[in-house]
Amino acid sequence: MKYTIMLLLIGVVLLIVPLTNSRPSFNGTNPGCAGGGCHTFQDGSVSVSVNDLDVQITVSGTSSAVAGELVDDSGTVVDFINVTNSNPFTLTAPGPGTYIVNAGYADGGLFWDSSSVTITLTGVGENPSSPALYKLYDNYPNPFNPSTTLRYTIPEEAFTTLKIYNSLGREVTTLVNETKPAGIYDVEFSATDLASGIYYYTLQAGSFTATKKMILMK
Repeated sequence: MKYTIMLLLIGVVLLIVPLTNSRPSFNGTNPGCAGGGCHTFQDGSVSVSVNDLDVQITVSGTSSAVAGELVDDSGTVVDFINVTNSNPFTLTAPGPGTYIVNAGYADGGLFWDSSSVTITLTGVGENPSSPALYKLYDNYPNPFNPSTTLRYTIPEEAFTTLKIYNSLGREVTTLVNETKPAGIYDVEFSATDLASGIYYYTLQAGSFTATKKMILMK
C-alpha cells in the first residue's frame, strides 16, 4: 500500500512539473526571452499592429498559451503579460517611441520571436486629434521620482479635471480644471515636495471618471 501511494505521488509530480514549466514566461524585469525561460528563436512567428498606444500582438503557429513583453529603447520592460490564452493580446506603451516586442509560446518546446514597432501620436497637448473614446492611461514611469507623465484622451469637448490624491483619499493637487477640446493630453506631475508612498490620479471629463494608482519612491 505504501509503495502504491508513493508511485501515485510521483505520477502527480511528473504531471504537475511539465504543466508549470511548459508555458512561456516574461517576468517584467529582464527583457528578452532569456530572462523568462524561452529558448528557441522562431523567426516570423510574431506580428504586431498599433492603435494609439495599444500594441496588438499575434503569435502564429500555436494554439497554446502565449506571453509577451514590450521593451523601450533603453531596455526597460514597460508592459508584459506572463501568460494568456488570448491570441492576439494587447500591451500598452507609455508614450510615443520605438519599442521591441518579445513574445513566445510553449507547444512541444519553448519558442519566441521579436518585432520592432514605432508609435507616433498626433494631437498631443492643445492640438485636437480624433480619439475614439475617453481613456486614462497608466502613468510613466511608475514607480517614479520625482516626476511622471499622466496621459488621457477625450473624444469631444468636455469640462475636465485631473486631480491627485494621497492614500487616505485627501486631494493633493489639481493638475487640470478647465474645458478641453477633443484630443490626447500629456500632463507632467512633479512630486518634489511629497513623501514616498501610493498616490491616485482621477480624471473626470463630462460623465466619464477613471482613477489609477501610482507609486512615488524617493
